[in-house]
Amino acid sequence: MSRTRIGVLGGTFDPFHNGHAEIIRAVGDSGLVDTILVVPANDPWQKRCVASPDQRLEMVRRGVAGHSSVDVSDIDIVRGGPTYTVDTLADLAVLHPNADISFIVGSDAAAGLPSWHRSDELRASTSFIVVTRPGSPPPQLDGEGYDLNLLEIPPVDVSSSAIRELVSKGLALTGLVPSAVTEYIMAQGLYRE
Repeated sequence: MSRTRIGVLGGTFDPFHNGHAEIIRAVGDSGLVDTILVVPANDPWQKRCVASPDQRLEMVRRGVAGHSSVDVSDIDIVRGGPTYTVDTLADLAVLHPNADISFIVGSDAAAGLPSWHRSDELRASTSFIVVTRPGSPPPQLDGEGYDLNLLEIPPVDVSSSAIRELVSKGLALTGLVPSAVTEYIMAQGLYRE
């Protein structure tokens, strides 16, 4: 029996945007995974969120709707408390014992992997799919023992912080956010000053 290859994309998704959608598309097309699992953080230890965990979960669900081979997990939100990638992956390994799990991370974040919570355990437990982002060089982790698969993706110059700023100024999000996510942001009154 062959093992399923799952790529896990974690993050705040505050909000989910077309940069996230491009990462999902590129990783899905790469042949590195069979399915992608998108996991919104409950309480990320390195960032502060504006939208609630449930609102961010709903934006992800709307953002990936219709994508084949993409699922959404609320595992971190259900667990509660601070979200650490090492805990997310340990819980997913229990739920998917016959899967090879890789964590999808941007090259800028990958450079900081040694500083992540329980980084030795994280390094030993998973491989990483590192997607390049605009202006970010490949992570310099030579000799650190990380199992890295580098994946170049077309640049998508969009960030959640820039989107929140546009919404606060009443400006359009055309081409930056899936339309279903834009509709949800407006209906919920998110990111307004």
